[in-house]
Amino acid sequence: MRTPEPTVGLRELFLLFLRLGFSFGAGTGMSAVLQEDLVRKRQAVTRADFMIMYGLARLVPSGSMTALAVAVGYRYQGLLGTVVVLVAMIAPAFILTILLTIAYTLLAGSPALRLVNLTLVPAALAVVAVSTFRLAQEFFTPSVELFLAVAAAACVLLLNVNPSLLLLAGGLIGAAVIRTDHRQ
Repeated sequence: MRTPEPTVGLRELFLLFLRLGFSFGAGTGMSAVLQEDLVRKRQAVTRADFMIMYGLARLVPSGSMTALAVAVGYRYQGLLGTVVVLVAMIAPAFILTILLTIAYTLLAGSPALRLVNLTLVPAALAVVAVSTFRLAQEFFTPSVELFLAVAAAACVLLLNVNPSLLLLAGGLIGAAVIRTDHRQ
């Protein structure tokens, strides 16, 4: 008999995704924070299930974090959960985007705006790099997954292969492995 999964309430989902809405690092950083909360702290979902949701979210033609938010919201609270997580996650970015657009318009052509390019862009890249490392940390041991990740990165960077094709190939490889595991 399967034990029931822990549930995450609407209030918890709202607060979690509101915090995500204020986080930096775009989808990768947000995914790392979400994984930390749902998998490690709350143990509301297994790492394997989280990675499946994350992988599927990367396939759909929308923002991957939006797709992941929809999956998490729906998984725990149905359609209402989906609406709650999307509002909580989008509201901070929406407000911040309006404020930054106003600031950009006021500072256009000034020395202050040129300084942003020298300071903010490297910091943003560092946040994304750290978040990516945290999300993939378990794959940095000798394994088939590490080999596939390095091979995929090489295909994108060196051979200019479309990342979407690699995601589909990874899904097919995963399906073949799962199918093999179930037969044994």
